Amino acid sequence: MILISTLKTNGTMVFEKGREKTGGRKPGSTNKATTDIKSKIATLIDSQFDAITTDLEQLEPKDRVTAYLKFLEYVLPKQREQKIDLSTLTDEQVDDLLNRAMDKLD
Repeated sequence: MILISTLKTNGTMVFEKGREKTGGRKPGSTNKATTDIKSKIATLIDSQFDAITTDLEQLEPKDRVTAYLKFLEYVLPKQREQKIDLSTLTDEQVDDLLNRAMDKLD
């Protein structure tokens, strides 16, 4: 992004096109506060792991499964739907996809 800043007569900054952005975090860099809190949560869970396990064992099966599913959200990446436009594939490619899918069911 390119920005140019100038001062208005009242002393506030105005950005104009053409000047590069300077300062701030680099794109994709981790927020320090987020990193710190994640570390503290991990330490807390690690130190209380036995108590958490005992608490989970005391839950009703339905509630235990719900808790496990909530934990998985933080461990496994969410899966996205994969769409394939079959009209762009040859008959052989469609057959290959079907055979691979059927093999996974066995």
